[in-house]
Amino acid sequence: MMVLLAVSVMAQKSSNEVIVIQTNGVSEKCKVIFTEKVPYFRGVVDFSYDIKTAKMTVAYNPKKTTPAEIRKGVSDLGYNADDVKANPEARAKLPECCRMPKPSSCSHSCGGHHKH
Repeated sequence: MMVLLAVSVMAQKSSNEVIVIQTNGVSEKCKVIFTEKVPYFRGVVDFSYDIKTAKMTVAYNPKKTTPAEIRKGVSDLGYNADDVKANPEARAKLPECCRMPKPSSCSHSCGGHHKH
C-alpha cells in the first residue's frame, strides 16, 4: 500500500506533459539537428527521436511552453511538425539529405544509413 501511495504522490507532483510530434526527418543528420536543438527549446525537459518513424517525443513544462510553441520551434528548424509546415527559409538551409522526401532518397554522405 505504501509503495502505491508513494508512486501516486510522485505522479501528482510531476507537472510535465508529453507530446509526440510527427516530423519529416529522414536521416541521421536530421536526428543530430533535432538532438542538438529541441532539448534546448524553452520549457522542454526531455526529448527523444525515433528515426524509423520520424516521430519525436517531447516532455515539457506546460507552465513554460505549449505544444504549439514546440511545433513552431521544429518548423523554424526546417521540418514539418504534425500539421505545422516547415519554415521554407529554414528548410532551404538544411543539408540536402534532410530536404529529401523519402529515406530512400537520402545520401549516405549526409549520415543517412538507411537500408535500401
